[in-house]
Amino acid sequence: MSIKKLIVVMGMLGGVQSLFALDLVGAYDLAKRNDPTLQANLYQFQADQLNLGIAKGALLPTVTLAGNLTRDRQSVKNDQSFDFPGGTDVSNSLISNTSTKRQVSLTARQPLFRMDAWQGYKQVKTSVQLSEVTLKIQIQQHLLDVAQAYFNVLRQQSLNRTYLQEEQALSEQLKMMNAKLQQGLLARSDVSEANAQYQNARANRISGQVQQMLAQEQLNRFIGHNPDQGLAVLRTDVVYQPPVPARLEDWLQLAQTHNLSIQQARLQRQYADDNRRVEKAALYPQLNALATYGYTKQSPDTLISTNGAFDQIGLELSWNLFNGGQTQTSIKKAVAQLDQAQAQLDAAERSASVEVKQAFLQLQTDQSKLDARQAAMRSAEQVSQASLASYNEGLKTMVDVLLAQRNAFSVKQEYVNAQYDYLINVLKLKAAVGQLSEEDLVQMNTWLGND
Repeated sequence: MSIKKLIVVMGMLGGVQSLFALDLVGAYDLAKRNDPTLQANLYQFQADQLNLGIAKGALLPTVTLAGNLTRDRQSVKNDQSFDFPGGTDVSNSLISNTSTKRQVSLTARQPLFRMDAWQGYKQVKTSVQLSEVTLKIQIQQHLLDVAQAYFNVLRQQSLNRTYLQEEQALSEQLKMMNAKLQQGLLARSDVSEANAQYQNARANRISGQVQQMLAQEQLNRFIGHNPDQGLAVLRTDVVYQPPVPARLEDWLQLAQTHNLSIQQARLQRQYADDNRRVEKAALYPQLNALATYGYTKQSPDTLISTNGAFDQIGLELSWNLFNGGQTQTSIKKAVAQLDQAQAQLDAAERSASVEVKQAFLQLQTDQSKLDARQAAMRSAEQVSQASLASYNEGLKTMVDVLLAQRNAFSVKQEYVNAQYDYLINVLKLKAAVGQLSEEDLVQMNTWLGND
């Protein structure tokens, strides 16, 4: 295939692709690539993983290369008397002695007993686990935020359609009423009432447009740009099922096992306990094995010069017996921080339980609202049509018709809000038990389709 034909085909494929709306999974894929906050969290996690290697290094041998060059100059008083030719007496004179020493050495140190380093290593392992759970919390929150931003755009689009329908219906109604007013067939008060409702609908439509722009900007903050194509919309045949499992107790049990905030609090308590052990390790001695090999050269040579290679092997013991009570105070502080972490763990468990209960009960409420709003929407539409028919027969006033229309549109808007509240609260319930994942977005993505 020629390059020209390839370009044409690629252009056609691009045109076809642009016809498809951006669905929830596509939006989250963009967010994963383009959201700088998520990228920063990932980089922080990578940096935290490297702390384990740093801590491990304190338990491994260290090798040090050292060298020095020293110049010594010493003046020595001469107590002897010498007569040089010419009659010069050098008794009690100062004689200068200068020497240069060069030394290079290679020292290896192996920790044999380092309680502080070992406990520090265990603490860093806990911090790495804590960092992993923290990242899971951040990713889960990112999933929820992106999905909520996506559905808020869809919510506002649906509301705006009802606002526009209401405005158009009231506009046509107002035109008809003005014509009847000119004919003297309608009271001016009825026209004023209709105009007031029309202006209110118009204001709602304008406000809705602004809210949609704001919702879109919030979504763009995650995905990085305004999508060229539109968003996939909620299908009309979606069946809003109750949560599974159906029992609240099962969700509470899941939260105790999988809730990420509880896991985080447990690891924070473990980290505090590790810190107590690190502080306590300062009471123990430190023992290292040493081995040194080097070479020394001194010039000028003397009878006591130690030129040549040398080696040393030995043990190094250090023990801090007293440091002004700093160690004991640090241990007490660590114990207090451990008690604090335990209290925070208790609080996290209670908070998770409340969060799950709220999400579960809210979802049940949403389920009831959906059923009620759907039934009310059908009834309100029937009432609106019946009122219009009764008006045409002279049985009802135009005010009655306007009230019925306003109620029908109001119920429709409440149903739209109930739909998206349900979708978002499904995800919040999953997040409350620590089980919200991309698979949930994939599943919910099947509820969307193109216009």
